[in-house]
Amino acid sequence: MESESSGEDDDEIDQKKEGGLFQGTATTTSSAPIPKTPAQTLQFGAGTGLKRPLEVDDDGKPVIQKRQRRGGVKSRISSKPQAPATEPAWEGFSSDSEVDSDEEMKSDEDSDNSNTPDETDDKKRAELLKRLTGIFAEGGEGSDSEDSSEEGSSNEDSNEDSDDEDSEESEETSDPEHAQLLKNIMSIFEESKEGALQSALGNDKEENNEEGSSDEDSDEDDSDESSEEEDEDEDEVTSRKQERSSAFKAWATQQVNEAYGYEPSSNIPNATETPRIEGFEPRPLEQDPLPVELQPTTNLSRKAFSVTIERPSSIQDVRLKLPVVAEEQKIMEAIHNNNLVVVYGATGSGKTTQVPQFLYEAGYGTKDSPNPGMIGVTQPRRVAAVSMAKRVGDELADHGKRVAYQIRFEGTVSSETAIKFMTDGVLLREVAQDIALRKYSAIVIDEAHERSVNTDILIGMLSRVVKLREEMAEEDPSIKPLKLIIMSATLRITDFTENKTLFSTPPPVLQAEGRQYPVTTHFARKTHHDYVEEAFRKISKGHRKLPPGGILVFLTGQNEITHLSKKLKEAFKIGSTTTGPQVRISGKDAPMEAEDIDFGETMDTTNDDYVDDDDEVTFNDDEDFDIGEEADTGPSKMHILPLYSLLPTKEQLRVFEPPPDGSRLIVLATNVAETSLTIPGIRYVFDCGRSKERKYDKTTGVQSFEVGWISKASASQRAGRAGRTGPGHCYRFYSSAVYERDFEEFAEPEILRMPIEGVVLQLKSMNLQHVVNFPFPTPPDRQSLASSEKLLTYLSAITPSGQITPTGSTMSIFPLSPRFARILLVGHLHDCLPYTIALVAGLSAADIFIPENQVIPAATPREDEDSYLTTAEKIEQDARANLRRQFNKVHQSFCFLDDRSDAIKLLQAVGEFAHEPTESWCASHYVRYKTLKEISQLRRQITDLLRTNIPAFATLKYEEKLAPPTAKQVKALKQMVAAGFIDHVAIRADLAPTQPEAYRKPKRAIDVPYLTLFPSHLRVPNKHNDEDQEQDKAVYIHPASPLSHLSPNECPEYIIYSYLQKPAEDVNTDGSRKRQKTRMHSLTDVTGGQLAGLAKGTSLLEYGKPIKEVMVKDKKTGKDAGAEEMRECWVVPYLRAEGSGGLGWPLPARKVVQKKVKGKGWVVE
Repeated sequence: MESESSGEDDDEIDQKKEGGLFQGTATTTSSAPIPKTPAQTLQFGAGTGLKRPLEVDDDGKPVIQKRQRRGGVKSRISSKPQAPATEPAWEGFSSDSEVDSDEEMKSDEDSDNSNTPDETDDKKRAELLKRLTGIFAEGGEGSDSEDSSEEGSSNEDSNEDSDDEDSEESEETSDPEHAQLLKNIMSIFEESKEGALQSALGNDKEENNEEGSSDEDSDEDDSDESSEEEDEDEDEVTSRKQERSSAFKAWATQQVNEAYGYEPSSNIPNATETPRIEGFEPRPLEQDPLPVELQPTTNLSRKAFSVTIERPSSIQDVRLKLPVVAEEQKIMEAIHNNNLVVVYGATGSGKTTQVPQFLYEAGYGTKDSPNPGMIGVTQPRRVAAVSMAKRVGDELADHGKRVAYQIRFEGTVSSETAIKFMTDGVLLREVAQDIALRKYSAIVIDEAHERSVNTDILIGMLSRVVKLREEMAEEDPSIKPLKLIIMSATLRITDFTENKTLFSTPPPVLQAEGRQYPVTTHFARKTHHDYVEEAFRKISKGHRKLPPGGILVFLTGQNEITHLSKKLKEAFKIGSTTTGPQVRISGKDAPMEAEDIDFGETMDTTNDDYVDDDDEVTFNDDEDFDIGEEADTGPSKMHILPLYSLLPTKEQLRVFEPPPDGSRLIVLATNVAETSLTIPGIRYVFDCGRSKERKYDKTTGVQSFEVGWISKASASQRAGRAGRTGPGHCYRFYSSAVYERDFEEFAEPEILRMPIEGVVLQLKSMNLQHVVNFPFPTPPDRQSLASSEKLLTYLSAITPSGQITPTGSTMSIFPLSPRFARILLVGHLHDCLPYTIALVAGLSAADIFIPENQVIPAATPREDEDSYLTTAEKIEQDARANLRRQFNKVHQSFCFLDDRSDAIKLLQAVGEFAHEPTESWCASHYVRYKTLKEISQLRRQITDLLRTNIPAFATLKYEEKLAPPTAKQVKALKQMVAAGFIDHVAIRADLAPTQPEAYRKPKRAIDVPYLTLFPSHLRVPNKHNDEDQEQDKAVYIHPASPLSHLSPNECPEYIIYSYLQKPAEDVNTDGSRKRQKTRMHSLTDVTGGQLAGLAKGTSLLEYGKPIKEVMVKDKKTGKDAGAEEMRECWVVPYLRAEGSGGLGWPLPARKVVQKKVKGKGWVVE
């Protein structure tokens, strides 16, 4: 039907399609649509839209003519392309319509049976080409051909000679169509553009679709009667279906190609001609791997074993809320099927307390189970080891007695222990004693993200122990493989999982869900210099406005905690009943880690921050603490508790106790509270964003204790403290701009910023010749390794070729720095061993002396400096003066044995405490009770190690109370200290061979410049002026040293120091930075002759040529032999830094015996 057919006819066609008329046949159109011919206008009337008018009976009802069927009727629906046929507009009902319709029907039926489909197609193609040629040859004459073309396309099954009347009628109505067709074709060549062709062809395609619908309507009358026969012939028609392209499209495409000069390729292979690749095999079907808990195990010897624990409902309810509990099956299946597993998840997931319990319930640590060895859990800090052992013991209910802890000098381990919490240093010592760790079945390395030196070394060692246990298990079935579980609280696990040297096969990584509760982070609009003052202001405002909940404040050191605590007490009138930072404990309290040194005790508070460059508006406090909850409902009282590393364990554990009724818990802490610990009730975290860390310059050896920005990972850890027990808020004292600009993603591993000579000696003692091959998680640079090996040669611990010496093997036994171990081994002379033990124990611990700025409070700032002092100010000033005199008097009393040696001063304090080990004595002498108690325990441990490992000391007994040493012993002790620090020597600048250029005569001992043997600075051109460069080049006596009380001329020529320290630069009021001097933490004075004797045999000492007459001797007879083997002469020794060039420092001449060695010349014996 024509394009003007009504929409109702389309609906009828769709309904017939759904009813099955078109089922089984595929009606396809030609790939080249026939150009569109102009449609004729219909005169709407009765019967509009039908193929022919309907015949009605006397009642006005339509009469449907039934066609007489003949045999072999074919389907009217052809699978070949069909072109629409035009028909004249219907003029309405007439008496002749019925006759015409019958004749047309008969003509169609005759054509269906007159020819076969193939013959009909061939005739149609030939006639179509003939008529098209005639059209263009005659310039528009040839309407017959176009009519024939259209008629043949619309009904391919009909006979083209069927009815002359139909043909004539079609010709009369097709002249406009021929004209339009010619016009479209001519436009193609006139424009020579492909777009014109597409337009002509597109119009024809649209007309083809519309008239194709009309053709389908033409068969509508007979559809019901022929549906069954059509279905029967469907397969036959489909099999004969053959695609053919439009002749006109082929001709038109050829003309366009010739116009463009394009020659299409004719040798394009089809799909069946595409060559196949020889030997090609399709990839096998891939499937997603099964999760860890569903992967089948290959260990057929694995036996089912479990330990049943009956927990109280209160404990069980708390456990079930931890995210890691839901991952128990996944974690345990991974552990059963792998000897190495990495578990990571944010703080609050419950990894530390629950994973050991998972192992215990699976049979690990039980004697009758397949894995009877203990479960070892390491922690970087003692407070975490003790508190976690207590918590896990409580959760195991009646099995709690099987949980123990082991820290330095203290432990609760027994024969029934199944879970052992310990510091990483304790396990490191056990690895040195038993490399296979036979008494353990599983090791859990917790808090691996902190990347301490001990943790990194432990992971590297255990990576080899796991392989060793696998090999041992294959040889001896009674030995079980060791399970290693590494747990981290951050996403920085690639150092473990992607380190091929550490683990040849990447271990499975399991994620435990993190913090259960959301934490809202609030950045400051402005970053202030004085963050302690900002903390006071924030706490004061937050305490009054925030809803109930504990506040955890992160500061950098004990000095800041003490200052802030005192200021809060004064502001809120807190009585003496509230616990303050000054703590008194009994003698049985547990000590803290020796490595947990709070460096804030030896430094004044400095401001190293800066204000943002952008102009920012100071924020409104009321808005700052608007958290969308009811305000002004907080408790009225404060319960302030300190938390830092030097605080006794008993006092540290007080933060876990609930505060008094009506009080808000406020914890002032260093970064010791950043990980591991979960303080209950903490809802708000105030973060200053800084920490005080010891930094080590690998080139100059200078250590600096600086307050600097923490990493983004640490900031996230601190914020997580507020979300452990409920939703919380974190208030940061810095802006988001500073956070994004100045904060690193992760903190640098400690092994990259600390001396590692102890690590190298430990590895050498385990027969690791090339330390560079050790599987470090983050390997140190070769320069640090070379410097460490060079130092060990100075200490006679290894040979120049790198082999460990018997002295070095003995030094590795002691849990001490190689320097202190060297002092210990030379300390048996002159019956000095008990004093040497006490001295080494004191040097290896933290500073026992409380600094002056913590003892004497700072003066209250005055508004008017020129005004007279009030009575209260005068009393306060006198009190400070009296306290300062008392402080100096006490320190002077400690210098009774020697007033030039810090080491002997320390020895005297340790000895006096042994006679009166009380807290009151420590308070009156301004020393730390906890540190001295730890020194006493270390003295006993060192004595036991000497008696056990060195046969010469088999009868050694521990002497707690020592008599004062004699003057001869004091002199020997000073040389023993210098033996351990022979490379840490400094000479007074005015007595050096080359004096500084801008030298000024000092007025105080602390201003006397010294020059170190190894350069303690790096000259940076144009960075500072010459005077500043000389100041950087020199080092100075520390004000806390006994040498600081001498006059400049009395200062010794040579000083042995333990380390160099450079404080952070102070910020002046104008924003500029004040340069700081590098200070020596001196040990003792020493003479040039003593240095020559101590450095003998090392590469630090060289000899000049003989300066006096030479006496040549024969080694065998002792008589003059005329310049043969040996000689005795006077020479000048030089102390020279290896690799620095020049002769070094000349020392006093001395008589030596030299032997002539072939190829080396004269060598001192």
